[in-house]
Amino acid sequence: MVAFPQWTDQLTNAKMVEDVWKTGVRVTSSNKEGVVEGEEIERCLEVVMGGGERGKEMRKNAKKWKELARQSTKEGGSSYNNLKAFVDEIAGAATSSEI
Repeated sequence: MVAFPQWTDQLTNAKMVEDVWKTGVRVTSSNKEGVVEGEEIERCLEVVMGGGERGKEMRKNAKKWKELARQSTKEGGSSYNNLKAFVDEIAGAATSSEI
């Protein structure tokens, strides 16, 4: 993934992608106006898509996070359970307000 943050939470997301999850790189602007040059985008694409160790590590990490996300959305997984609890709470609130 090539992160190209513009404003608000995108900066945090880009940091997570590059420094925490290690699934991509963040572009950096080369001037005060925040304009990113084509060479910088090319550099990022080469890192992510290239056959170097860093690119291989990113693809390996992306597969790991993909599998973790799949597991969490299956029945009994953390995302599944949290969404179910939310829906149950909303349904319970709707039922109790109708009485």
